[in-house]
Amino acid sequence: MRSRRELWIHIVSVLSAATYIVTIFCAAATLVSIAAAQILLGVGCLMLFVIRPRPFCVPAYVLPLIVFLQTTLISLAMSPEPLRGWAPIRKFVLVAIGLLAANFVNDAARAKTAYRLLIAIASVEAMTSFVQFALKERHFLSTGALRDDPMALDRVKGFMGHWMTFSGGQLLVWCAAIPVLVLIGRRWMIPLSFVGVALIFSYTRSAWIGAGAGFLMMAPWVPKKLLVSILIPIVIVALLATPLIYHRYTLSAQGQFGPDYGRAALLKAGLQMVEEHPWFGVGLERIPIEFPHYYPGDSSQFYFGHMQNDFMQIAAERGLLCFAAFLWLLAVLFHSLFRFTKASDQTLRLTAISALAALTGFLVMGLFEYNFGDSEPFMLFMFLISIPFGIDAAIRRQKQSLP
Repeated sequence: MRSRRELWIHIVSVLSAATYIVTIFCAAATLVSIAAAQILLGVGCLMLFVIRPRPFCVPAYVLPLIVFLQTTLISLAMSPEPLRGWAPIRKFVLVAIGLLAANFVNDAARAKTAYRLLIAIASVEAMTSFVQFALKERHFLSTGALRDDPMALDRVKGFMGHWMTFSGGQLLVWCAAIPVLVLIGRRWMIPLSFVGVALIFSYTRSAWIGAGAGFLMMAPWVPKKLLVSILIPIVIVALLATPLIYHRYTLSAQGQFGPDYGRAALLKAGLQMVEEHPWFGVGLERIPIEFPHYYPGDSSQFYFGHMQNDFMQIAAERGLLCFAAFLWLLAVLFHSLFRFTKASDQTLRLTAISALAALTGFLVMGLFEYNFGDSEPFMLFMFLISIPFGIDAAIRRQKQSLP
């Protein structure tokens, strides 16, 4: 008969395995439904509180992240309308998926399963987007209206509510999965190719540029044959879709496409906001209120609910103190992940490269979109960058336990 201690150890072991399953399904749910992802996140946090793993892995990025959150609260307190800015504050809880990943996706077997699940779900979403594009293109050819153009104002969304959310999730999975194909098997290259092709049919240039940046980041470490194999289907599809891609760029070349000149107007206004409100910004969620004061033209042709740039959004909305904390957070992430790429352990090394590629792609895409404010991609981003920290902590604990 088991003692109470043995029974408790067994229960904790079962709960730990269950929390791991909840965590990876939470990450996968960000590609399908924000409601499902947040419900699973709540369940995972509750289980984390019950288990209280010892030792508890606290990734190195947590300190600058806490400072970033604190300076965000200061900006809220200094805002002329503090009650208006509670939506970003409520999103603070989303960072908990990073702690779940670092504490429960912390060995090779669990990491492999997580990446396989993400690729599987992302590839299904990608194939769904192909059908969406075909239907939207057929409708556009019958109407000819810009609002119906699947390469402009009616782009594919997959399972998401907006094309930026869709392309952001596909970008993260594509960038993160390529380096770990060495771990999970090259047969996963086929479904991952669907994800790469879906990025093309998203017709979101920021996602294209971000994917290219993530690809270049991983290139020095990933076998060249694997990189070429990944690129072949994408290049073939891109060549076949050349007329459609040309049409997309023609819209921008004409200089009359609202989202394009709107970005330039937002950046100019953002710089003026920073100049006039340097320390605490204009206040959370107050960009759409302040923007018309800085832009004398007609702003009805583009969206100005937020800056179309992560860096400018944080600096203008929350001020330079928060912006400095954000840069510190990014510096710690890059420094830590580059350090992990030198590890002797293959899993740690490849997951670090994976995280670096995802981080780079996400940041570059964020030069043209406020993707840090988009809940689904942000949760997936936190999940992917946290895995190497958990694996590193597990390796160090194992070394310490050796005689």
